[in-house]
Amino acid sequence: MLLITCPVTRADELVADRRIRSVTNHPTHVALAVECPSCGSVHVYRTGRRWESREAAPAAAAARPAPELARA
Repeated sequence: MLLITCPVTRADELVADRRIRSVTNHPTHVALAVECPSCGSVHVYRTGRRWESREAAPAAAAARPAPELARA
């Protein structure tokens, strides 16, 4: 089951898996073509995020030390 928002009616709809018409895997996202029960048309929903480059990953993973707490 998927919870989608129809862009035509702006209604939230709970959609069964059998209404998924296609799944396309892209380098930056996954695209789902879903038949909308509210308006009857097929909408494309994209999910995912861009992969960071391997050079930026170590810098992003570097943790800062937590600040010291003062004793009362």
